[in-house]
Amino acid sequence: MFCRRAVKEDINDIQDIAVQSWHDTYEGLIPREIQDAFLNKAYSYERMEERLEKNNVFVCEKAGHVIGFTSFFHESDTSAEVSAIYVLPGAQREGVGSALMKHIWAHMQNVEELYVDVEAGNEKAENFYAMLGFTLQQEFDEVFEGHTMRTKRLRLTAAEACQQAI
Repeated sequence: MFCRRAVKEDINDIQDIAVQSWHDTYEGLIPREIQDAFLNKAYSYERMEERLEKNNVFVCEKAGHVIGFTSFFHESDTSAEVSAIYVLPGAQREGVGSALMKHIWAHMQNVEELYVDVEAGNEKAENFYAMLGFTLQQEFDEVFEGHTMRTKRLRLTAAEACQQAI
């Protein structure tokens, strides 16, 4: 497995991973038409070009194929948020997510706190982040593409990340 910064040539792979992992993850949590409306907007080719220029987007490859991606942005000088982390359903539970988290943590300078928002009921993500040492900070209702859902904001400090060897 090899993680690296994403480039334009990765956009089609990122789009495919987003669609496959969203449909796998959010089936039963978010109606399919809402998923697709969001994916079409957030992962359009133009939006992805913009993300690659302005954000920190990384991919993970295995045997020359992109199998996962992640992105983060700085909320402040000392805090950041994971805005996406998705792995092809067939490659999950093989350490790809952990490798991506280690990779982005290595690219965050002076970050003392890392946040991520997870939809309530997304047990795979909740378990993944708990394994990494994230703790629940708050829960709130969020309107997403006209659909109300419960969101959990999780937090990991740099000290906790060191303990977990991220």
